[in-house]
Amino acid sequence: MESLIAAVPAPTPTPAYLDTLDPMQSKLAPAYVEALFVLKHALAGAVHGAAGDVKAGFCKQWGVSLPTIHRHLKGECGYDTDRKTRSDKGTSLLAEDSLLAMAALKRESLRGNGKAIMPTAVAMNVADINGHDIPVTAGRVNAMLRERHLTAQALAQPRDTGRMRSLYPNHVHQIDPSLCVVYYLGGKQAIMDEASFNKNKPAAYAKVKLKVWRYVRYDHFSGSLDIRYFEAAGENQASMFDFLQHTWGKQNHRVSHGVPQRLLWDKGSANTSAAVRSLLDALGVVHETHATGHAWAKGGVEVGNNIVETHFESRLKIEPVDDVVQLNAAAALWVRDYNANVIKHVDSRIVRDDGVARVRDDLWQTIRQHDGVLVAMPNEAACRYFFHGGAQSRKVTNLQISFKHPEMATSAIYKLHDWAHLISKGETVQVLPLLGKAGAVRVAIEQLGNKPPMQCEIMPTVDFDASGRDMAGQIFGEGYQRLPDSASVKQAKAMNAVVYGLTDLDEADTARSKNQRPFASANAGKGLTAHSHLGAAKTVTQLLPKAAALDTPQLRQAGLAKVERSALSITEACEHIRGVQGDSYDKTTYATLTVRFPTGRVPADVVDELAAAPRLAAQRAAQLAAQGELVATG
Repeated sequence: MESLIAAVPAPTPTPAYLDTLDPMQSKLAPAYVEALFVLKHALAGAVHGAAGDVKAGFCKQWGVSLPTIHRHLKGECGYDTDRKTRSDKGTSLLAEDSLLAMAALKRESLRGNGKAIMPTAVAMNVADINGHDIPVTAGRVNAMLRERHLTAQALAQPRDTGRMRSLYPNHVHQIDPSLCVVYYLGGKQAIMDEASFNKNKPAAYAKVKLKVWRYVRYDHFSGSLDIRYFEAAGENQASMFDFLQHTWGKQNHRVSHGVPQRLLWDKGSANTSAAVRSLLDALGVVHETHATGHAWAKGGVEVGNNIVETHFESRLKIEPVDDVVQLNAAAALWVRDYNANVIKHVDSRIVRDDGVARVRDDLWQTIRQHDGVLVAMPNEAACRYFFHGGAQSRKVTNLQISFKHPEMATSAIYKLHDWAHLISKGETVQVLPLLGKAGAVRVAIEQLGNKPPMQCEIMPTVDFDASGRDMAGQIFGEGYQRLPDSASVKQAKAMNAVVYGLTDLDEADTARSKNQRPFASANAGKGLTAHSHLGAAKTVTQLLPKAAALDTPQLRQAGLAKVERSALSITEACEHIRGVQGDSYDKTTYATLTVRFPTGRVPADVVDELAAAPRLAAQRAAQLAAQGELVATG
């Protein structure tokens, strides 16, 4: 548009009101800017109702739209109509959820390189087809996206991140393995150049069977760095184990050492392997992985990688080494000098928010001011036990488990009383021994729902009497002590309260042994209804074919003999009738039967008829009532 504006001759400006004009300060063509000032003067002197015609003529002359003129007049000339702001300014016919849907469509079509491949018109079409009303133009949609910061480019920018702070050396370590540009073929060092080794030439990488991997450790508090190189086909847990042994162990070439309290790294397969996690758990290290694509979460070690590549590996092309052993020897010397800031002309001090430059080794040595923070790395043999092992399952018995810790000579008892409310009888828990903590173990107890397992660190029982029994046990004749209620006991008490109104387990067992009616307090003391409601529901009469008589040789031979049932005593008959009728049992039944059957024997068929009489009467009454309702409605 600017080329078009510049090509069209501008009206002759009036010098009286162009004295302060400096068109060269504008990004628009000078002639167009002068024309804008002329337009501003014309609008100021236009009679009422004529401003629209003046603007229309300008639009036609310069080939621009009315909104563009308004924007340029305000931005370039400071023009203000002094009109009252519209009451509906900032609102639109386009619903916010529709705008958000189109913004999401454009955002999801964004490529990794930041290129948006879905035009606004396509997003409008997709949203319209899926039920959104789009009553505005694509230009208005784009304007609203910009106003609300919903453009794909704005949303694709990295999120703002806050600065994290560690408390002392060895509080937080960051570790990151990366592919090194150095490799060895035929006993000679070579450097991967970008022209030969890139994503479009995978065959070049395939030629290098064993690549050199750089492992970098960064102490978040002091900025102390450590590196070690491994020759391998890729990241693997064996290299990670060896690196942890090296970087947390005490070495002659550097000051920093010891097991950290927390470790932050990425989701590499070697990092998240069960063997490595088992070792870290045994060491008591809280390990976290950052989300994919969020390398800035461990920015310290990412910067450390860059430092190693630029300050150390850049030297290798000038002075090559023959193998990884020599490479690690050279790296150890560089680590020593860089952390101590003794490399001539290289200022390796670290500068933080306060602007003060500090030597990394000096910062790390402030660990002396924090008791118990420096924890020595256990020997390699003990670490390999955990590296090859892992958590073991144990069954809880009487709220305790038995476990043989690798650092203890015999099995030990570990009590779970403090977590009784989470444990059911016979539950299985996962037990992981911890290194260097006097036989302590970490017990994982499952919780309900999606909650993670409760992690409990427990010390072994060590206080025993002369006979080897736990000193915490109750002595005969000095009373009794109950264990804390486990989850099973709490649930049993809750159920007993519902069934018998009792929370004491022994009292509930007594009530159960006496065959007391359960749930007797329900329904205002009437108890639960379990079967007396049966038979009252209305059923649909089915038209069924007549069943054929069963005719088999055995039946013909037996002559369809009738099975006779023995008569019941009056007492037995009354008990049977009471069992069927329940609360509707008539207490005069015994006297009635005594008069009716003076022999004291009641036929079984008569007992069945008497027991079913109330139920049949109720059914008959319900049928008559239903028929009466039908007659009344008819």
